[in-house]
Amino acid sequence: MEQNPELVQTENLIEEQKWTDGVITMVLTADNHLGYSASSQPPRKRELRKQQLRHAFQQATDFAIGQGVDLFVQAGDLFDTTNPDEQDRSFVAERLAQLRHAGIRTFAIGGIHDTSIETPSGLDRAKADFASSTPAPQLSYARLGALHYFTRSSDTSKTPNSVQVQESKHLEPVVFDIRGTQVCICGLGVVAGQEGDPLEYLPVQSDVERAAISLLILHAPIEGFATETYLADIRAQVNRASISNQSIFRYILAGYHHAYRHVSIGQCDLIVAGATQHINFDDPEDEPGFVFIGLVADGIRWCEHIAVESLQLRRLVVPANEMREQGTKDDHIDVTESILERLRTLCTDDAMVQLRFEGELTRKQYHQLNLNHIRQFGEEHCFALSIDDSALTFLSEKEINSSPGGYVSSIHRDERFSPREELLALADEWIAAAPDDQERKALQATKEELLVTLRHT
Repeated sequence: MEQNPELVQTENLIEEQKWTDGVITMVLTADNHLGYSASSQPPRKRELRKQQLRHAFQQATDFAIGQGVDLFVQAGDLFDTTNPDEQDRSFVAERLAQLRHAGIRTFAIGGIHDTSIETPSGLDRAKADFASSTPAPQLSYARLGALHYFTRSSDTSKTPNSVQVQESKHLEPVVFDIRGTQVCICGLGVVAGQEGDPLEYLPVQSDVERAAISLLILHAPIEGFATETYLADIRAQVNRASISNQSIFRYILAGYHHAYRHVSIGQCDLIVAGATQHINFDDPEDEPGFVFIGLVADGIRWCEHIAVESLQLRRLVVPANEMREQGTKDDHIDVTESILERLRTLCTDDAMVQLRFEGELTRKQYHQLNLNHIRQFGEEHCFALSIDDSALTFLSEKEINSSPGGYVSSIHRDERFSPREELLALADEWIAAAPDDQERKALQATKEELLVTLRHT
């Protein structure tokens, strides 16, 4: 991997600084989402996507080994599921073995995607029972001594005691010495359905206060940072006041948010690793990567975000009034073809493109769009094409009056457009009209599969 030129210039000084200045070096990564792929993509592209995710994580571990860092920290959502496939499990095992062979200590916490639900309260009982019976995949690495994993009680309920696995909800510290400097690390994360501020009033053992460098690995939403839109069941949030008011941790190393950030809140340095690959379009301007950090007892010597190879994000916004005006001025204009012409300039093999519709349309106007043709074009000309209808609003046909020029002069706002709700309403109609129980069950199963697909597209 091609290194940052500024880092190359200082590479020879790092080892000397470790010993003479007491600098503790580390690589911080999070939200690697190994195993993620969009179910709407063909198998070849899904497999290619998984390879890209693995390659991005390996860039972080290779960099850590090349720099000879002291610590490798993974701040949640290493995997995109609690049950990753054998290829991803073996891949991570190999990377962890390389880190251990290089003398690098590895620490990790669970994330929203790769940690089971702690309790069934307020959630579907069957889903919660399945999730609670699925231990976090990182536990197997912890049992083998490949990393130290901060976990919750739900993950350890069926796991033998191990010095490599500790329950993070009480913030039990791991304390060790690096070249005469005492370092303390704790881990804290949240799960789907959890509420409140997980950092507020949290008991911490006195060992943390005695350490020269105290670190908290965190995976949770943080006040003031953009929320990941694809996670609808996350109600917990770490408030900035909680970070500012606490005096235990000088450094918080965070995951969950997919964009790199380094801010000071009170006396604490908060470093958000960011994702190693784009998963959606929430942070289109931010480069995926990991963080290279040098710490001393009295502050940060350096904090460098290292970009990794990744797909390009591109977005085409189509205002609804443009589509209405095109159809009004010239009935022969094909609105779909007009959109395809604009997409051609954005679509490349290494691009994820989002087509976003905004504004007000009638249902008739919307259904004149050939979305299947657009999706097929995207599949053939770019790595992935996403169609975002969330900012569309339907106009009621009964309340529309057209002026002589063909423009809408009286508009009644009907409802926000939601393909998900439209499809589910149609599915419910079919289920209700089914002639027997067998067909109803089959349609219900199809509806559930549809829900899963819509959640990942």
